[in-house]
Amino acid sequence: MWLRPETQPAGGRRPLPRPLSMPRILLTMLMLALLTGCGGGSGDESGSGDTESGGSSSAEREQNGGSQGTDQKSGGGGTTSPADTADTTKQSRSPAEVGADETGSIMVLEYHRIGGDPTFSPDWTISTQQFRQELTYLYENDYYPVNFRDLVEGALEVPAGKTPVVLTFDDSSDTQFTMVREEGDWVPEPAGAVGVLAEFHRKHQDWPMKGTFFVLPEANAPNNLFGQPELAEKKLRYLADAGFEIGTHTLYHANLAQATPAGVREQLALSVAEIKKRLPDYEVDSLSLPFGEYPSNEALLRSGTWQGSGYDLEGAAEVAGGPSPAPYSSRLDPYHVPRIQTGELAGQSQALFRYFEQNPGERYVSDGNPDVVSFPKGSGESLDTAEIQSAGKRIRPY
Repeated sequence: MWLRPETQPAGGRRPLPRPLSMPRILLTMLMLALLTGCGGGSGDESGSGDTESGGSSSAEREQNGGSQGTDQKSGGGGTTSPADTADTTKQSRSPAEVGADETGSIMVLEYHRIGGDPTFSPDWTISTQQFRQELTYLYENDYYPVNFRDLVEGALEVPAGKTPVVLTFDDSSDTQFTMVREEGDWVPEPAGAVGVLAEFHRKHQDWPMKGTFFVLPEANAPNNLFGQPELAEKKLRYLADAGFEIGTHTLYHANLAQATPAGVREQLALSVAEIKKRLPDYEVDSLSLPFGEYPSNEALLRSGTWQGSGYDLEGAAEVAGGPSPAPYSSRLDPYHVPRIQTGELAGQSQALFRYFEQNPGERYVSDGNPDVVSFPKGSGESLDTAEIQSAGKRIRPY
C-alpha cells in the first residue's frame, strides 16, 4: 500500500580546402619545423612543488612517488563533456588558481512535491517559486548539477572552480512531472519540477539537465510514475533523453526493513523491470530507501533476482544525514549516501547553504579534469588511493 509522504519519518557539407601553392607549402613546412623545435616545455600543472617534506598523507606520497599516469582528457572529434563546454577561462587555470579541492563535501538535495496543493502533504511540499529560488541560488554560487550515479561511481564531469550538487526527487508525484499539450506536442507542465528545470536550462545553457528521479511504478495515483499512466513511457523517455537519471524507490514505497529477503528482492527486481518495460535499454543504477529504512541484510541492495527479473545497483540514498563525502573518500559508503531535505529547519537545505557560505573550505571544488583528483597538500588523508588507481585516475596534490 502506498503511504503518503507525510507518514514518512522526518530526518550542408563543408567546402574542401584549396590546394596549397608551392611557396605556401614551403612556408608551412618552415613554420612546422620551428614549432616542433619549441614544443618540449609544457610541464605538469602541479610543477616540481608537489613534494612536501614530512607529514604527507598516503595519497600525497603516492603522487610524489612518481605516478605514471597522464591527464586523459577527451580529444577532438569526440563527444564534448559538460566540463569541456564550460567557461574556458576557468578551464585553463591551474587547480590552485580555482581553489580545487576534490576531497570536500557534496550536497545531495532531496525533493518530494514541487507546487501543487500545499495541503496534500505540507511537510514534504515546496512551492514552485521556492524551487526556482533554490536553483538560482545554486547557479549563482558556483554549484553544478550531476546525477546520483555520477557521485557514487566517481564520474564527476564538473567545470573547474564549480561544486557538484545532486538534485534528487522521491516518489514520482504528479507535481514533479505532469505533461500538457502545447501546439500539438506533449511538454512538461511549467510549474512542476521538470518544467522548472527545463525552463532554467533554456535560460542558463551552462546548467545541464541533471537530477535523479527515484520512481514508484506501482504506487497509487498521483505517484504512479508521475500520474497520467498513459504517458508513463513518454515521461520516462523524456527524462532519459534529456540527461536525467531514473532510479528506483521500490514498487510502491515498501519499507525494506519490514520485508523478508525474498520481499526485498521482489521489490527491487520488479521495480527495475517496470522501468525497463518502458525503457528496455536503460540501466537502473540507483536506489532511494523508502523511509530511510534498510533491510537486515544490506547485501540484498547490491544485486539480486526475482522470478527471472534482476537488478544490479551501484548506490543507495538515505533519507537525511547531511552533506556527502567526496568520491574516493574512505568515508563514502555508496549504499549509505546521506541527503539534505529541502527547507528552513536545522540540517535542511537553507541551513546548509548558509553553512557552506561560512565554511567555503569544506566544499568540494572541481579542477575541471575528471581523470585527476586534485586537492591542497594536507587535505588528502581520507582518500582511498587504491580505489583511485583502480579507476585509472591520477592524484594531484598542490
